[in-house]
Amino acid sequence: MLQFNATFLVAMFSFIVFILIMDRILYKPISKIVNEREDFINKNYKEAQENTCESERIHKDREEKLLKSKADSRKIISDKVEAARSEAKQRTEAAVIKSREEINKAKENLNAEEVKTQEELQSSVSNLAEAITEKLLGEKFSIDNAEIVNKV
Repeated sequence: MLQFNATFLVAMFSFIVFILIMDRILYKPISKIVNEREDFINKNYKEAQENTCESERIHKDREEKLLKSKADSRKIISDKVEAARSEAKQRTEAAVIKSREEINKAKENLNAEEVKTQEELQSSVSNLAEAITEKLLGEKFSIDNAEIVNKV
């Protein structure tokens, strides 16, 4: 059986003093270190979460800016292509008009040369006819140029 005597009381008192000493020497400093560590970890964890949120926000902003710049560059390219097509069309139309004018000028020049050639031919035919008639008839005979050309 269990006897409660002075040894038991001394052992119990010694045990309580031992626990109080251990609490002061060992448990409170360890508890303080554990609490400091826990605070440090929680603080770093919050900072990491804030940094993650900030990096996600920055990433979203970057993606939005990238998409916007892509859309802007596509619009600029399409505008430049459209402007180039318009300019090419205008230049082509101008070249067609210029070539038509040159063709018309060439036709006019050919017509003028044809008229000039006909006049020279009429003059030559008239002179030749006069020379032939003079040799054949022995006298000078003048015929109107229009009549000779019509007969020839």
